[in-house]
Amino acid sequence: MKKLFVLLTFAAALTLAAAANAATLYAVQGDTLYAASTTDGSWEARSTTWSGTQLLTAYGGHIFGIQGDNMYKVNPADGSWTPFSTTWQGATGLTASSDAIYGLQNNIVYRVNPADGTWAAIQGNYVGTTHIAMVGPHLMVIQNNTLYRVNPATGAYQALPSTYAGTTAIAGTNDTLYVVQGDVLYAVNPMSGEYRSVGNQYSGVTEMVACDGAVFVIYQNHLYKVNPATGTYATLTSSWAGTSALTCL
Repeated sequence: MKKLFVLLTFAAALTLAAAANAATLYAVQGDTLYAASTTDGSWEARSTTWSGTQLLTAYGGHIFGIQGDNMYKVNPADGSWTPFSTTWQGATGLTASSDAIYGLQNNIVYRVNPADGTWAAIQGNYVGTTHIAMVGPHLMVIQNNTLYRVNPATGAYQALPSTYAGTTAIAGTNDTLYVVQGDVLYAVNPMSGEYRSVGNQYSGVTEMVACDGAVFVIYQNHLYKVNPATGTYATLTSSWAGTSALTCL
């Protein structure tokens, strides 16, 4: 019995550790920034005055969001924020690597210094770019319906096969790019461009993020958790209508 108790205690400790290390979703809906569980979708409000925010990303234990002309640095614990960088009016993309933040604005991709918010354009022609996401060290760019893998340090790029016309959302992990194109969610190899379907019925999805071994999408006002290996999904919570930005930390 003592041995069994030790084993059960150890298992419980592992469960608690996993829960403690679980990521959290952050979303802007209307005027409010919410934090939501990646396990069951339960949520709570963090802070307000976020109306008009359409871009969020996570870096270094903080959330970064663009609202109007400003990029803000947000404390995820309580939603408090500080201005971080300016002149972002009209930005249409925001993502982060392990060492920088990247923003898409007026057909230019900028690298943002996470220490002080200063920015500089990265090399390359990005006219026609609609989506950006990081996959490991690679900046993945959909430009004029073509998917490119870009080295953000040098601007060197490689076009990948297939067409990405009709893409509405992309999200990256350390090794995979997820793309919603038309009705289908695809998993894409960032090196070869090979892809596979993860499932359909995702038409119109614009808010998507990948973390904790799952892909989270907001579809028809519901939050879904998708297993990218099998394509199976679970409905977590409803009442997500009007969500304009989503990230994970």
